[in-house]
Amino acid sequence: MNQSTTRKPPLIEKWTTEDVHQWLTAEVKVQQSCADRFTEEEVSGACLVSFDKTDILDFGIKHGPAVKITAYLESLKKECKHQSEFPEYVEKWTKDQVSQWLVQHVNVYSKYAERLQEEDVSGDCLVCFRKQDLVDLDVKGGPAVRIISALKQLNQKPEPTLQPITDQKEAAKPTEPGNAQAKEINRPESYENTESKRDGIVEKDSKQIQLPFDKTSEKKEIQQPKPQNTGVWNKGTVVQTTVSPDASRITVEIEKILADLLKVDLKTFIFRLRLHTESKRKPICQSKLEDKDSMDIAKLMTDHYGSKEAPQVAIQTLKEINQLKLARQLEERISRLMQMTLSKESVRKEANQGEKLKTLLSCGGNSLDNYDKFVVVVNKSNPEQLHYLQFLTKLKLFCVLDCDHSSAASGGLCHSYRESRVANLHTPPQFQGQTESVIKNLNLYKQTSWVFCNGRHDLNSDSNLALDYKNWLRKSCKDVEQVVSFICNPEVLLRGRYLIIFLLLSPVDTEKDPVFDIYRAFIKHTEEENIISVCESQSTYLKWRELIKEKCDFDIEHLSINELTLSEINGTIMAMGPFSQSSVRLLPSSGSSTVVLTQKDEDLLTALDVLCTNQCESVYDENSSEFHEFRISVEEEFYRGGKVKWWNFYFCDKDKEKPFIKRDKYENVMKLIRSQWRASNDMCVLLNLFHHPGCGGTTLAMHVMWDLRHEFRCAALKDNSMPKTEVAIQVIKLMKLESEKPSPVLLLVDDSKETEKPYDLVTCIHKAAVDEHLNICLGDSPNCKVIILNCVRSHSPKQQYRQHNQTQNQFITASLTPQEQKDFEKKLKELEETHDKPENFYSFMIMKNNFDQKYIDDLAHNTLENFDFSKKDSQLFAFLALLNTYVEESDISLSLSRDFLGMELIRWTNYTVLEKMNQYSNLLIIDRIEELGLYAGLRILHQTIASACLAELERSCYKKVNEITMQMLHYDLFFSARSIKDRLMLSIQRMLIERQHKKDGDGRELFSPLVHKIHNQQGRQTVQEIFVKASSRFVTSASIPQALARYLYINERDYPEALKWAEKAKDIKKNPYTFDTIGQIYKSNLKYNMDKEKQEKSHNPEDLQTNIKIAINGMKAFQRAQELAELADEPQEETADDNSEDYPRKSYNVYGYVSMLEIAFVVFDILSKLPFFGEHDPIKKMYLQSFLRGKIRMTSVYKENNEINNRFVEIINEHEGFLVKLKSEVKEIFDFLDCYFAYIKVNSEFDALNHRTVSEHFKKYVQLFCTTPEEMKKEKENKSNLNLKLDIEERKVFLEKNQADTFSGILQHLDKPAKEMEKITECYAFLHKAVSQKHNIQIKINYIISNIVLCHLKPKSKHVKSYGDLSALLSKILQDIGLYHRLPDAYYLALLLFWPSPTEENTEIGKYVTAIRRSSHKRLSRLLHNRSTIAYFYLTKEEGLKRLVSKPTLDESFLPKISRDTLAQLWRNGDIFKEKAIISRLHRVSGTIEQGEVYANYGTQKIPVRPARISGIRSGFSTEKVSFYLGFAINGPIAYDIKYEN
Repeated sequence: MNQSTTRKPPLIEKWTTEDVHQWLTAEVKVQQSCADRFTEEEVSGACLVSFDKTDILDFGIKHGPAVKITAYLESLKKECKHQSEFPEYVEKWTKDQVSQWLVQHVNVYSKYAERLQEEDVSGDCLVCFRKQDLVDLDVKGGPAVRIISALKQLNQKPEPTLQPITDQKEAAKPTEPGNAQAKEINRPESYENTESKRDGIVEKDSKQIQLPFDKTSEKKEIQQPKPQNTGVWNKGTVVQTTVSPDASRITVEIEKILADLLKVDLKTFIFRLRLHTESKRKPICQSKLEDKDSMDIAKLMTDHYGSKEAPQVAIQTLKEINQLKLARQLEERISRLMQMTLSKESVRKEANQGEKLKTLLSCGGNSLDNYDKFVVVVNKSNPEQLHYLQFLTKLKLFCVLDCDHSSAASGGLCHSYRESRVANLHTPPQFQGQTESVIKNLNLYKQTSWVFCNGRHDLNSDSNLALDYKNWLRKSCKDVEQVVSFICNPEVLLRGRYLIIFLLLSPVDTEKDPVFDIYRAFIKHTEEENIISVCESQSTYLKWRELIKEKCDFDIEHLSINELTLSEINGTIMAMGPFSQSSVRLLPSSGSSTVVLTQKDEDLLTALDVLCTNQCESVYDENSSEFHEFRISVEEEFYRGGKVKWWNFYFCDKDKEKPFIKRDKYENVMKLIRSQWRASNDMCVLLNLFHHPGCGGTTLAMHVMWDLRHEFRCAALKDNSMPKTEVAIQVIKLMKLESEKPSPVLLLVDDSKETEKPYDLVTCIHKAAVDEHLNICLGDSPNCKVIILNCVRSHSPKQQYRQHNQTQNQFITASLTPQEQKDFEKKLKELEETHDKPENFYSFMIMKNNFDQKYIDDLAHNTLENFDFSKKDSQLFAFLALLNTYVEESDISLSLSRDFLGMELIRWTNYTVLEKMNQYSNLLIIDRIEELGLYAGLRILHQTIASACLAELERSCYKKVNEITMQMLHYDLFFSARSIKDRLMLSIQRMLIERQHKKDGDGRELFSPLVHKIHNQQGRQTVQEIFVKASSRFVTSASIPQALARYLYINERDYPEALKWAEKAKDIKKNPYTFDTIGQIYKSNLKYNMDKEKQEKSHNPEDLQTNIKIAINGMKAFQRAQELAELADEPQEETADDNSEDYPRKSYNVYGYVSMLEIAFVVFDILSKLPFFGEHDPIKKMYLQSFLRGKIRMTSVYKENNEINNRFVEIINEHEGFLVKLKSEVKEIFDFLDCYFAYIKVNSEFDALNHRTVSEHFKKYVQLFCTTPEEMKKEKENKSNLNLKLDIEERKVFLEKNQADTFSGILQHLDKPAKEMEKITECYAFLHKAVSQKHNIQIKINYIISNIVLCHLKPKSKHVKSYGDLSALLSKILQDIGLYHRLPDAYYLALLLFWPSPTEENTEIGKYVTAIRRSSHKRLSRLLHNRSTIAYFYLTKEEGLKRLVSKPTLDESFLPKISRDTLAQLWRNGDIFKEKAIISRLHRVSGTIEQGEVYANYGTQKIPVRPARISGIRSGFSTEKVSFYLGFAINGPIAYDIKYEN
């Protein structure tokens, strides 16, 4: 090669290995050994161009030179010479000088400087570093930003002066010959260039005084194995420092005490001293002690035992010779000496510890934002400490593991925390189960979880008592360890994004302490470096440190705070940023005033992201470089394609010359909101904003909200999956917050699917408003109003807008007006002033170019020019293109991306995924999803880019969507059980089965867009192959085989194959929907056969055989679907997981009955076309009617005697049982559906469609079966009357006449005349004696309830039996019927008569509560579902039958003083329980709420009760003490007016 160092071959690819070596040594100027490694690995130019930093590190080259080589290589690829942006002198720094600069001028943690020094980061390497390179060296984000910023500032500053770092050494004086050979290790500097020398204090036991001693510290060497454990004081690399009192001072104090001994006592002291064996050192030999005075002995003891142990030995020996007074004096003198020494060092130590605390909590910065969450483990606190623990309210706590059983009581830490913040109180077993379920049930991420690890005494329950250590280890330790495992699960808290704090407020004296077991549990799941210790005193710290050193072989000194008082700890943390939590957040209120949104109130609004009037203010020092960098990063993320944040609007408001772009529809939406606010009489108004995906619809809505934040209380719904009832309660709470008068609320709902509209949320808000007594404001004031701004993604926004009420809707499309285009042009120029390469902000540029398809296609073409599908990064990008094209809000989690790309989690950080995806990184962005905790997902910037890339892959790379889909389904990694994969699996499933609304009409497309595309390109075989592969991946989901079955029967008419897959779906999940799919196939097959036969003139009897069998199977399937629907407690949890089936999502309802009608009428149609049942011949029609009614057999039907007719008859006779029952079954279905549509409000368009279908079939029914006017009139009236037995007894007739023959009828006599009730009771008394025992159970039950009702109407009536008689009779009934009777009546009586009193317990009552719930659900489920029940009786403070009071009796206290309407309103909103007449009469029951369930507590017995209002229970499954009033309804006891004790 030519000797010139600047000459290079024209193309890198043509370089030989020698050329590469020459370039490295001559131009990059790395060490010869580095260049030699490249030669050894045969790296030519063709190889070199593909290298990145990772590949260089894999050669064993250290990080400094690796970064430098990478930077020079990037310049080489761009065909330009590498030039440094920094002063020339920096490049001349050695790695030692770099370390000096970092410690002395940048003030970073010394361990970071050491790390760079170890990786050979000299000045010429440092100038090539970027933030990510520092992060890869385990430097946290805060210090990394500070280092890069300081490096840039060197251009404006003079060259810094660098001083050599001098190591602080303090030799430990050897007291034995063996110790003299121990080598002393240099101690690295930390914090303010030096580490202070420390005092040590140890307590021997609770009665012994604290004594000074030499403290040891241990430094964990990076990437070095730990030294072998050679002794107690030689674990790891030990450094000894001394800040204890001088040894001579110790000697003097001992000598003074010994001088007070008598000569004889001194001899005894020396004798006992010679025998002292409790020290690890040997006793002082006798020869040394002979003929020594007190001064000599004191000096000898200090030299032998050391200044730490000598006073302990002296004190113990004095006690042994019964010199207790002198021993106590020595304790006091040593204590005072220690305090004096400590005070001299306190100022310097506290300064260092304060910086250390900030560094530990912020990784070298000044903000607590570096960690996403904190986990705190705390032990017993005392009330005096609580004032200094305010800092806990500022930390973003994920959970607190509390070992103090009194913490929730007054004077406890938990109780104090909950005065200003919300915490849900949990026990360790509540963290068991599916990760997602635990997160949802316990409100994790949204509210702090306070976990009681060893009992909770405020509940006054034996099951919640604290355990001694032995029992705790056996009974509770495993549960607590599972909590720790849950916390450390990377699906719950990402590694490196959380910090564990052990807050020791009292000593941990022994390893037999739950706190220590929790520490050991944590280090099994995470690195020790993720745990810090904060101790209330140095003595507590020293015991804790020694415990961990001895049992865990780890020194926590560098991860501990022990020299600051709690007051100083509190002040330091409260002074750290961000400041938003400590500053006041404001909401608008009535009369142009403002109110404070407290942190506790905001904690309770878990569903809402509240926008305050002073949002984003006073969070940062806006003149700092930190704020400038933050602004640049937030703006860049948004304009690249990230979701808009409130910060984006704030930045533009601050810079009036650079306003946020106002879209053309901005004014329209603003006017729409204001007009509805002022003009609408409705309390809750729904406004829809239809928009194309990615056209800025949500951004427009948030822009409007930002500008209305001073007029409305604004909030965005965080999570669409939250129960609407809970969202509604929180919206009303926001409306009423901190003000007597309500304030209008503007709520943003961002729908990810165009099919979802929050009409149910409107209903829930109306109900919540009524519950909160807000209805008096309706129509009176615009302040009592909620406006929902619903952003609906749609592929045809303009069409949807036209289909809706245009006064309450608006739309925005992917098209800019000329003015908008000018605004985007202007914004681009503004961005060019503040950002590098804003032309790479592709999401912004797409809009700026007015969604120009050519621009998007060119971008996709250029990015995919060298696409290689065999590479993992290319495959991952193709998968993202597929998902982001067909599924809204889809992504692939970062951790899953790392695994797919083969990147180790510990070594790589979030951003290196983008580096690994380097070719495509400009089109990718990382989203953080708050509702999913700490979830981070990778996606393509814009849906149009994803779609264009997918088209480009097909056009240029010959990769069709079916190939990409199959490849994605191929990888096991994407489908193993893990919650972050569940999100991806759900997206893949949605891509295959989710159907879209039709663009030109109502209804949905038949299949998902992906299936449509694959079908059009490849046909049935490919579609079926993909579904078959998918079904092998989604083995527990019925949705995939269901979707395939639908495709086969709708599109291909392949009914046998469709049936096979529908049966497979049913085998996976037996629910109404899987059976319905089977029924749909049979129904479709039957109709297809009918249409086919209409075109054929000849009649084939075998067709009849086939069709009847199909009809029978279809009827069975729909009947089973309907049975399962009626058995279900709630709307089905799996409609199909997809919103893509032939039935509504929310519940199956009565669709099975409607489909059974359709099949039945197809069968009637088939029969009417048989030669001997002709529908146009009156005689033949009469034969058909008579046969279907079961009045004649086929032998009585006149027919021609031929082979075809005989075969028809043979087939009909074979299925006669089915055919003869069909008419009566149809009649029963009509009767039921008539009741359903008469009494149930039609609440969906699907119900309306069913109603129309049923009406059409009923017309056919009338035409077929009603031949006379009398019959037609009778059937059209369609009345279902009870048929009375002809021989009914006189008294039964009377009871029925007076509507008292049923249990519910008798209850309704509570507000009727007593005289009538006396006759009813008299009748039941007679029947009770007269009717046989077999039929007497219900009569006895009715007899008891009639007595109870009569007692309330006329207590002194002679017909009223005593409480004892009724109880005895009921006990016998309950013995006879057991706990599984079909009717709930007897169990209702058990609640009334056997409910325990405050002084006694009824151990059976819990069984009766369970029985009444089970029985009422089974018997009355169709009536009670989603409906409130009436409590006819309430529990009072009396005894016997008087302990019950009826609702009409309570009403008498208010009538006629107030109107019945006003009284009804009081009952509806719960205000009735605030009235004195109610409070004085009813008994308030004590209870608890556990796992979201309410219990009435009587001694040790817990009785489940149902809350009358869901708003009475907070979310989060917090275990709380409550009280309430009790009512009795037919489905069990009900809790009214629930009040939390705390």
